[in-house]
Amino acid sequence: MSEEFENERKEGFETFRKLSAPENLVNDTRLFDEKLTEIEIEELFRDIVALKLHSLIDRLQAKNGLNAYTVLCAYAHKMLESQNRLNCVTEVILEAFDTAAASDKLWYNSEQKPPLYGVPFCVKCNFEIPFVFTNTSQGFFSSNNPHSPYGTTRNPWALDCTPGGSSGGEAALVADGGAPFGSGTDLVGSLRISAAFCGLVTLKPTQNRLHVSNDYGYGFYTRNVLDLILLLKLVIGSPEYRELEPKSSPSPLKFVEKTGKYRIGFFDEDGFNSPVPSNRRAVLDTVDQLKKDGHDVVRFEIENIDPKFSPFHVASMLFKDLTSKNDKNSYLNRYKNEPNDTFVERFATISSLNKWKTVRRVATPIVSRFSKRMALISRARCSSLAEVRKNQEEIEEYRLKFIEYWKSLKIDTLLCPAFCTPAIPHNYPSQLSNTVLSTGLFNLLDFPAGIVPVGNVTAEDMADLSDEKIFPINDLLLKKQREACANSEAMPIAVQVVGLPNEEEIVLEVMKIVEGFNENK
Repeated sequence: MSEEFENERKEGFETFRKLSAPENLVNDTRLFDEKLTEIEIEELFRDIVALKLHSLIDRLQAKNGLNAYTVLCAYAHKMLESQNRLNCVTEVILEAFDTAAASDKLWYNSEQKPPLYGVPFCVKCNFEIPFVFTNTSQGFFSSNNPHSPYGTTRNPWALDCTPGGSSGGEAALVADGGAPFGSGTDLVGSLRISAAFCGLVTLKPTQNRLHVSNDYGYGFYTRNVLDLILLLKLVIGSPEYRELEPKSSPSPLKFVEKTGKYRIGFFDEDGFNSPVPSNRRAVLDTVDQLKKDGHDVVRFEIENIDPKFSPFHVASMLFKDLTSKNDKNSYLNRYKNEPNDTFVERFATISSLNKWKTVRRVATPIVSRFSKRMALISRARCSSLAEVRKNQEEIEEYRLKFIEYWKSLKIDTLLCPAFCTPAIPHNYPSQLSNTVLSTGLFNLLDFPAGIVPVGNVTAEDMADLSDEKIFPINDLLLKKQREACANSEAMPIAVQVVGLPNEEEIVLEVMKIVEGFNENK
């Protein structure tokens, strides 16, 4: 980062502070009520950022309601507070204030305002839309959220923990109340991991149901399922969106009222990497609540899909698919002129980005000290185009087998762990590539998958974590997971709700049900 750019960046934050400071807004005619005192403006700002997205929209759409400039000031004010604590924002967009003022002149007194009139939002810094850009991992690759030029983003629930990645800056800001919603992409779990780590709701749609060119699994972060549905309804199948993205599905979200109860499959163990007790409990507690609510719940046995596709074989297909989509040979060279974050370097090494033969040669004599998982990760690479094609053929075969088994159980959706761990300290994700199947499985299958918070890590979970009978440690990677979660009490936990391709509506309906259990506690 050049000194000139860094100075411009700092000036941008300072300008945002001046433009949104309550003491500078007294008698400002751009506010919806220019007669407010400084204390009243501060109270109004707190009330605005506390609103759920649908309530904020109602206030903006109402006659004589909130206006865009006031809402932008409120969120800019809160964003600066979040930035000081979390380091989640890379740049501010000064034009946002002019845009808000112009929008008010155009729409405030209109009978029919645009659906998102006056709603500011944040975006990962690989997109170009106002109000702020948020921090992401270097190269947009890692379940941590390191980014050397801008520093590491902290989790609002515990500052020594990661918010997940690569969309962690986005999730941290939304979770902290500094933006009403956010957006991001999900190559192998970026949206879902960060949502689970930060206590947010998200959905990775089927790839072409919400297509974004040159990106994977685009979706939104919100604080509840209703707000997520509101945003998805505005985009999925919309003629305006398809003008921008013709490959996106023309089918809008259509919810059909369910006459009976759902039949839901579940698993709490994917056969490749065990989740820690808190994350397993999240699933099993939700299963119990679904049963009490009258839903039919059946166990989904990953190992029973097809003998050819053991969980370890599926994990191998996923890692091969990832390395074919992301040429890791040039990963570190791509950033050789930038200060590589130590977490990024470690992740690059463990993912064997450019030294697979060396890793195998060094690791083979001591493979017994590592796990079968680590050995698989170090071997999972396609060395030729023929191998890439073979892997893609196997992925398609597995997808069909998975759907066949799904239909044999006659289930509507699938419930499973959101991830193997809750949010963990910054130095651990780069050492735990083995956890990626938790979310990556449904990228491999191209199934819609959503995240719903269901509570927090308890003292009982922590006791179970250290109990060898409950969470047996049979290799160094599981030991590393236990070590990473040693101080995770009170961190958010979530479950993952999955559907068949293009059945986002059923996934969202079940997400609403699961969210309702938590709200009623």
